[in-house]
Amino acid sequence: MRQTHFNVLIVGGGAAGCVLANRLSEDERTSVGLVEAGPDYGTFDVERWPAELLDARSAARGHDWSPGPSCCARARVIGGSSAHNGCWATLGAPADYDAWAAYSGGSWDNATLRPYLRRAVSRLRVRPVGPDDRTAWHEAVIEAGRALGLPYLEDVNAEHEREGVGWVPLNAVGGTRWHTAFAYLDPARDRPNLRIVARSLAVRLEFAGERATGLVVAGEDGERLLTADTVILCCGTYGNPPLLMRSGVGPEAVLRRLGAPVLHPRDGVGENLVDHSSLGLMLDPLESLHAAMPDAAESYFAQTVIKARSSVARDEFWDIHIVPSAAPAEDAQGYYNGPLTAGFYSFAMAPDARGSVRAGSLDPEEPPVIEHGFFTDPEGHDQQVVLDGIDLAHELARSVPLAGLAGLTPWPAERRERESVLADASGYWHPVGTCAMGPEDDPRAVADERGRVHGLENVYVADASLMPLIPRANTHLTTVAVADRLGELLAASLSGAHGRSEAG
Repeated sequence: MRQTHFNVLIVGGGAAGCVLANRLSEDERTSVGLVEAGPDYGTFDVERWPAELLDARSAARGHDWSPGPSCCARARVIGGSSAHNGCWATLGAPADYDAWAAYSGGSWDNATLRPYLRRAVSRLRVRPVGPDDRTAWHEAVIEAGRALGLPYLEDVNAEHEREGVGWVPLNAVGGTRWHTAFAYLDPARDRPNLRIVARSLAVRLEFAGERATGLVVAGEDGERLLTADTVILCCGTYGNPPLLMRSGVGPEAVLRRLGAPVLHPRDGVGENLVDHSSLGLMLDPLESLHAAMPDAAESYFAQTVIKARSSVARDEFWDIHIVPSAAPAEDAQGYYNGPLTAGFYSFAMAPDARGSVRAGSLDPEEPPVIEHGFFTDPEGHDQQVVLDGIDLAHELARSVPLAGLAGLTPWPAERRERESVLADASGYWHPVGTCAMGPEDDPRAVADERGRVHGLENVYVADASLMPLIPRANTHLTTVAVADRLGELLAASLSGAHGRSEAG
């Protein structure tokens, strides 16, 4: 089997992987390999990059790993889901990041993470929804929210804000989705110590005792071994657990069922999956809305957000997102090319329910087994939060600014019953937590506060799967910030190792 060696091997060229490739290749003494299962279209170029990956107006689906439910979508391309997302750029509440202190020995909190979040906002060229982008539907949403007494949020990401309605910032340059491959990887592409290994599927890690010696990848020319001194996993919340399991790291019972070697049992691998659970209230667009939005397909499908507190809110911050949408309908493949639709989506932003991710088999092409567990928390907290949001959505739909644009068919009582809620449950495309940080004696924890996998010497997790709790926001900016901070910590460690080697 052919071999190639790197000081650092980053597995996964998505949002986190692009950030780490930039940061760790800054030191010319460190050879860095960035492995991506999908294609790499090179530096930003409208002629080379597929139009759907550049179009910031709606989420893309053309590079999905599998054609499954849209709430499980993940992109197989350099830039990863950063190149597929809806370009929303929101931040969690300060309390969200402060809560991470309990899982990190106090080393992660809001004060620590905010500088990295601000840097992510800058690098990704986050901008407001400008007057030319705003649709009549979303203008009416702002007016309706204010009519119901919701404060207008000049900046939905301001740390002092609690509840209200406002325009959502976008990581877009004009109409172009400005994802991490453009923001972070492009400035590093010409460095001689960085190599991008595209169209190479991660099969399994190879180990010698507690050290990973490398990664077996499969490409068009068969399998080969990439050896490394340090391995950083950035395959995402759905991707990291299956790779670890195929490599012999995970819950022992799961490894045995897969037929994988039981090298390093760790019960927390694949556990603690969390996303923002949701339900939708669909409306009936009137002719007035069609007339007001003749070019709906050319508009951002979601531009505004309502942040609200439910009847079971646990602090002073919002625990509901209501996302209004007016756009072409989604077809079976997840493309927005159908007739005009309108509605509100209610999300539980601090959910209790947890799910899991498992490897489907030892075949890396096999889709993971994803059990979200939406609304399965035994106390019914998440269901109450989302239904409170649906109640507020009804109020918004009945308000004068919106009633003239879309008709409302109120929910009957049975739509609120548990069976119906479970049947209609969906998520927010924000999965986190399946390789969560935490102390080594916590069976649910997979990695320490520096991202190092417990029980392994040189394997790190550095993406959304490391988050122990989900922030009350979409997770793109937080993922970038986490990768940035971990990259900084790892770069310092590697620099010290280089110095000791040179001194020796």
